[in-house]
Amino acid sequence: MPFLKNIFITLGLMFSNPVFPDMGLQFLVSFSIGMLLPEKIINPINGFVLKVPGVRKFESILSKNERLRTIIPRILAGYFFTYLIGGICLIIGYLL
Repeated sequence: MPFLKNIFITLGLMFSNPVFPDMGLQFLVSFSIGMLLPEKIINPINGFVLKVPGVRKFESILSKNERLRTIIPRILAGYFFTYLIGGICLIIGYLL
C-alpha cells in the first residue's frame, strides 16, 4: 500500500506543482488532453482561465499567428485538466 501511495503523491506533484521538475511531462499531457477535447468544453474553460491576471495579455501577444490562436486555448484547457488530475491524485495519495 505505501507503494501505491507514493505513486499517487508523485503523480499529483508532477501534475499540480509548478516547482517540482517534471521534465516536460505536464506539458505533453496537457497538450494531448487539449487536442482531444471538443470545442464546447474548451470555450468555457478558456473564458475562466482568461480571468486570471496576465493570461489575456500573454494570449494576445502570442495569438498574432492563426495556429497559435487555436492551440493556446487548447493547451490552457489541458493545463486546467492536468492540475485537476494532479489535485485528485494528491488527495487520493494522502487518504491512502
